Amino acid sequence: MKSILYIFIPFVFILNSCSGSFLTEEPEISVTNNNFWKTDQDFQAATMGLHSLLRAAHGTIIVQYRDRGLIFDNLATWQNPSNNELSKSWALDRAQLDWRPEYKVVTFANEIIYNLKKGNLAEERYNYYMGQALVSRAYMYFYIIRVWGDAPLILDSEDTGEIGRTAWQEIAGQCITDLREAAKLLPHADALEDVNGEMITSKQIASRGTAHAILAHLYAWKATLNKEPELNQLALAECDTVLSYKYYQLAGNIHDVCETVMLGNSSEGIFELDYRDTDFDFVTSGSRLAAYCQSFPVVPLSTPQTTRRNLRINNTTVYALYPDVNDDRRKEYFYELDYYNSQSTSITQGAAYIQKLRHYSKYTDGTQVGRLKSYLDNEIVIRLADIILLRAELKEKTGDRIGAEADLNVIRQRANTSVYDESEGSLREAIQDERDRELFLEGINTRYFDMVRNGMFREKLRGKFKTLTDQDVADGALFLPVGSIAFSNNTRMIQTTYWKRNGYPHK
Repeated sequence: MKSILYIFIPFVFILNSCSGSFLTEEPEISVTNNNFWKTDQDFQAATMGLHSLLRAAHGTIIVQYRDRGLIFDNLATWQNPSNNELSKSWALDRAQLDWRPEYKVVTFANEIIYNLKKGNLAEERYNYYMGQALVSRAYMYFYIIRVWGDAPLILDSEDTGEIGRTAWQEIAGQCITDLREAAKLLPHADALEDVNGEMITSKQIASRGTAHAILAHLYAWKATLNKEPELNQLALAECDTVLSYKYYQLAGNIHDVCETVMLGNSSEGIFELDYRDTDFDFVTSGSRLAAYCQSFPVVPLSTPQTTRRNLRINNTTVYALYPDVNDDRRKEYFYELDYYNSQSTSITQGAAYIQKLRHYSKYTDGTQVGRLKSYLDNEIVIRLADIILLRAELKEKTGDRIGAEADLNVIRQRANTSVYDESEGSLREAIQDERDRELFLEGINTRYFDMVRNGMFREKLRGKFKTLTDQDVADGALFLPVGSIAFSNNTRMIQTTYWKRNGYPHK
């Protein structure tokens, strides 16, 4: 019987050469399982393939379509999902509900783990490859449980046949085990080396700090959603560990955040999807969220008059989000905010011009010459500012208000804005507001996961989120329904209870 996941493993990846830039080299499918998994180069090639699958799973607009927490005024095709009225936009067979890309990553990680245990590598190289596979599997499962809740838990590389959904808490426990082990196996970010002994600078390649940073978010998630507040202390300890690694450093100012951190692999970066300007590794302009909300002045040949954006944020919303006139994120994340606020709405539609992601390549020939070909900025999944603000959140939750304010103010002062004052109101809300400001347009569903983790979805999200009952939440209203492909040849799969009665019956 076929697996419910219908996973195709791109087997097997072989590099023409194994250099320090292996993330950007094109794999060739040239051998089979019978004569693979023997040498260091084999596992290096397979690990490159694993990271390619991770980028394929996350480097697509489909992942961004799942984000129901975007801060925009005009939402276009995001409107119904942002109101949690999914059935108005997505049929059961839509890609947004399909978890196969994520399970491809899980299954190939399992394949590497299985074969490493049979291999005969030097201890240092074994630890490196095992650490990469464990972090990739754990991170992808962490994403899966945040999006779908309960899901199939698969820990071996063989066809699983029919399989049901495992409680997300059990999957989280497996992720914790994997990440703890990876943190022991992996070197620090400044000591990562490839098979040739060359230094690896890509922040997609997991280091010890990557494992601890993901653990911090995972503990914080489980603490709230599973009502285990004691886990906040463990999350806090993981943040402390990451912040103790002195090679992670905040960029000096917000201009450098846009010019250097967003480009990728900076000292502030911890975990990223690493993209470079090569034919194999291109991220086309239409596959990034930026393509839906940025035009003038970033996009070549665009003008204020020709700018059309599916996602649009109004000037008034930006001013409310960044109330301090001295906040450097006003001028760096948005182009000439005050000037265009004074211009006719016939030109601006009353909207701000976003310029946070500003590195791109252009077509140099053909009918599209001079136009935007691809954004070159990495997808920043976790950076140091995120961990500092997460620590502030955790300190507030565990009663350390002074420490929480200190962390919050580190980020505020970097942005040249005022420090927190009690007259602003709730410290917890101030920290979340700062995450909204600092991490605007970043990450993988970052703000939505924040709203769920902090229980702010009724207050700060839209539409039906505001009227969800506690029973709705318990029945899975904050997760996505399971797509139809998961029910194919699988009698053990069940639909999420809330969505079964809200437009997605069992198929």
